[in-house]
Amino acid sequence: MSLLRSDRLLIAFASVMCALQAVPTIGLAQQPPATADRQVAEQQLAENLRLDRPLRVMTANIWNYQEPYAARMKLLRARIEALSPDLIGFQEAGWAPGEEHQVSQLLKDLGYFIHHERDGIPPAEQPTKKQLLDVAVASRWPTSKVELWQLPGTGKALAVQVAVPEPFGPLLFVSTFGTARWQLNRESYREQGAVALDQHVRERASSEGFPPIIAGDFDAVPEAASIRYLTGLQSLAGKSTHYRDAWAWAGDPEQAGFTWTTRSPYVAKIARDAFQADSHHRRIDYILVGSPHHYRRLARIVSCRVVLDSPDDAGVWPSDHFGVLAEISTEQ
Repeated sequence: MSLLRSDRLLIAFASVMCALQAVPTIGLAQQPPATADRQVAEQQLAENLRLDRPLRVMTANIWNYQEPYAARMKLLRARIEALSPDLIGFQEAGWAPGEEHQVSQLLKDLGYFIHHERDGIPPAEQPTKKQLLDVAVASRWPTSKVELWQLPGTGKALAVQVAVPEPFGPLLFVSTFGTARWQLNRESYREQGAVALDQHVRERASSEGFPPIIAGDFDAVPEAASIRYLTGLQSLAGKSTHYRDAWAWAGDPEQAGFTWTTRSPYVAKIARDAFQADSHHRRIDYILVGSPHHYRRLARIVSCRVVLDSPDDAGVWPSDHFGVLAEISTEQ
């Protein structure tokens, strides 16, 4: 399949910028000032760079180092290459002492700018054991103002400003997850996290710019109060907000959009052990796009589908979660 001119330019842009960026992932601080060479390269490439297709955004809980790890990572990489998302929010992104983190290994040489929540932490302050429940983001374009937000109710979110080309322009992209809110009886944790997440986003995203995008494993079905709050269907703690759930707006109306289901043998085992259920199906992974009531730039969700939802010929599935891929346009 031939690449669009804009995709070829984006790949070239990412390759050059990755080469110029002395530290590809600088962690939880703003990126260092651009060098003169980098500024010239950005200017030259930006003059020819325009995104003349929808923005592709994906969320993926990649189940850390769970077995069959090597086979899953090979399959995940192949599926991500085929889908070619521009922005990816990762959850359960593994980290281990003395080696590259899971996302860095997964996307190596694919031209992404990558941030993991543990980047930039001094070695003496890093954990001594593997970490299984971290968040990470990947972007085709340079990023800045990287922040890790700790949310009440065990939630967290990694946020970056992304220099998306026109007609989109810079936007806030967030990957979120909760380390101990997956249990069915912990909706209060999820509600607290949703209110705090919205507050962080609203404080940082410009109302004059492109709407912020949140990608995450929320551990909550659409009917849950936390998701109803985020999608404008109810208030919480005396507050209200509105984000567009990409699947609800542009997914296949004939499909349920489940992202954690006993169709997967990995989930089947977990559901039996944790929920005493032989059949279990939920939609708990989301891409949320900021509301037109809050942000001036046009962002039309043109498609949304469940991805990473089938095994390879050997019966290996990419993860226990399925992913979600949305396409967002600036055209009416």
